[in-house]
Amino acid sequence: MTFLRFSKQLIIMLLVMAGPVGPMTAWAAEAANTAEGALPAPPKAERSAPVIDAVYTNTPPAIDGKLDDACWSQASRLEGFTCPGVDTPAPEVTLGLIILDEKYVYAAFICKDRTPDDISAKETRRNGDVGRDDWVVLFLDPWHKHNDFYQFTVTAAGTQAEMIPGGSATKIEWRGDWRGAAMRTPEGYQVEMAIPLALLPHPPGQNTFGLAIARNWAKENIVAICPDTGRAVDTKLLYDLVGLRLPNTVIRPTIMSYSTFDSAGAGGNVAKAGVDIQYKLHSGLTALASANPDFKQVEDSVEPVSFSYTERYLPDLRPFFVTGQDGYLPREHLLYTRRIEQFDTGVKLFGTVGDDTIGILDAYTQGKQNAFAASWKHRFGPDNSAKLLLVSDLRSDPGTGGLAYGLDMSHHHTTAQVNDGVWALMYHADSREEGAGSVYSAGGYHDRGSGRLHWDWMTRFATESFKPTLGYYPDINNYGASFSVGTWRRLEKGSLESREWHVGASYYPFLDGSGVMDKTVSPGYSWSWRSGRMLGVGLTRGTQYNFDSSDASLVYGWNSKDLYENGRAVLVKGSRAGGRYSYLELGQGLRPAGKLSVRLAAAYDSLTGTTDSDGHNFQGILTSSYDITAERSIGLRLIARNTGVTAYAAYRQVVRLGMDAYVLLGDPDPNLTHFSPRLMVKLIRTM
Repeated sequence: MTFLRFSKQLIIMLLVMAGPVGPMTAWAAEAANTAEGALPAPPKAERSAPVIDAVYTNTPPAIDGKLDDACWSQASRLEGFTCPGVDTPAPEVTLGLIILDEKYVYAAFICKDRTPDDISAKETRRNGDVGRDDWVVLFLDPWHKHNDFYQFTVTAAGTQAEMIPGGSATKIEWRGDWRGAAMRTPEGYQVEMAIPLALLPHPPGQNTFGLAIARNWAKENIVAICPDTGRAVDTKLLYDLVGLRLPNTVIRPTIMSYSTFDSAGAGGNVAKAGVDIQYKLHSGLTALASANPDFKQVEDSVEPVSFSYTERYLPDLRPFFVTGQDGYLPREHLLYTRRIEQFDTGVKLFGTVGDDTIGILDAYTQGKQNAFAASWKHRFGPDNSAKLLLVSDLRSDPGTGGLAYGLDMSHHHTTAQVNDGVWALMYHADSREEGAGSVYSAGGYHDRGSGRLHWDWMTRFATESFKPTLGYYPDINNYGASFSVGTWRRLEKGSLESREWHVGASYYPFLDGSGVMDKTVSPGYSWSWRSGRMLGVGLTRGTQYNFDSSDASLVYGWNSKDLYENGRAVLVKGSRAGGRYSYLELGQGLRPAGKLSVRLAAAYDSLTGTTDSDGHNFQGILTSSYDITAERSIGLRLIARNTGVTAYAAYRQVVRLGMDAYVLLGDPDPNLTHFSPRLMVKLIRTM
């Protein structure tokens, strides 16, 4: 297991660059030493959120990682880190500091480390792959609903990353910029952050934020959080930052325009331009409009060659759909945005007001299609919620399009020791081509962290005609249930870091017709070592889609804690679709030079002995990147299959302030089987 089982959205990592190394100031060193050995208060039968009084300064700190500004000596102190889900104490002492002025929340971290040479800080790109680095994160809940959090992360190298509730496009000015810096010291490292209050939409009259801080130790593969939220991360036990004097900010729209040139457009060279406008309201809602939106991506997801009985789910990274999608609009069951290939204009409205979370999307293509989706979620206290969903697909072609709607309900019971939940959904779809169908499903989960049994279960009833035209729900025409149980345990000492076992079982016979869609039992065991190696073995015995689908699988990984040079091998041997099935996957990252990284991946599958599906498939992917600076890089991608080869080269510029630029030579479509001498240029600006 790569990361701890952190409940809800907490501790998802992120992060960017290094400042000069120097000693801590005398008062900062004293503060860190005072925190040495500090332990959280023992758990009580009933606990409430700890309170931090907002402390204001007239002289803000310089964000350079040095912590030599006088204001830090007056800041609120946050100490007593605990590791959720495990009985392991925090490996080293960490001290957090919080102070404010009329425009910013400032945070500082003093991170002790007995072996500072082992601190990992390799990622340099903003919002890059920071999961394997040492980092600290500040969680802010401006709605104070203990549910959605803004997450601001800085690595030991000073690399920044952020997570915005609902998601956001990659343009930094579009997401909202903030500042962070880090400095290495003989005792570890230090971090400073400055978060503009204007980035944090909040209800009128709000004077309290939810707040927490956390730290990741890459070499230990463990995360600690402050305050003590218990084994299961009870978010109701986060700090209440009280006494805030929040400014009445002037709201201005953010305008993101793009222009593209494509040498392979319909009929020859094509130049296009479009615009997105984002407007954040005081109520907590965000309005988004798009005209002639950009649908050219630098690269798309490459579908694996492994056998699948159903269509694969692939993510959608287009800016209009990424922004404000997750948690605010219907999930892919009813709204799989890849079904909307293109549109002329689009609008969105999303956000949280009081106990209500809403999302509205409308995408219109003149004379062809109008795709509409809406979601309304109401919270009945901190543990219960219900969500109404609606998706309409109006098309000009007779007999096409449809309507889908549904209800999601959930109950989450989280305490300091346990994380339990149950959920239920009811969906109905009326397709003009397929007719009307429904899905009814319910499930639940139980988790108490390391060394305790965890389990989850699900029941489902899905008719064959449930086919929402804009949705992704491949498991139709069945009813039944599934269940899995297991234990994950972290070990404090020795070369073995953690081990896990699980057993899953499912039984879903066809609703219309004979046989079963899925009747399997699948035990598995995995081990992870502190050296970065991991090993997993699994067995599956059963039937899928009336075919024997039994197999044995082996997964071996190495250097898993290294950002650039990790690798893994996967082997599956068994039966599929009435034939003999084999699957082999190999992947290896390399860092042959200081700023040059290379990733090699290869996969092969073989299916023989069937009447119409015999075949062998191969796919090899070479991806390389050279970081000119933290904001500019050049890359190469080559995809080779048994059906052909395609490749492209790219220049990428993602800057803090100014114009983002992408230049591609070749075609980034991963499904091509030949090289295309295509030139694409995309320029993105904000106002």
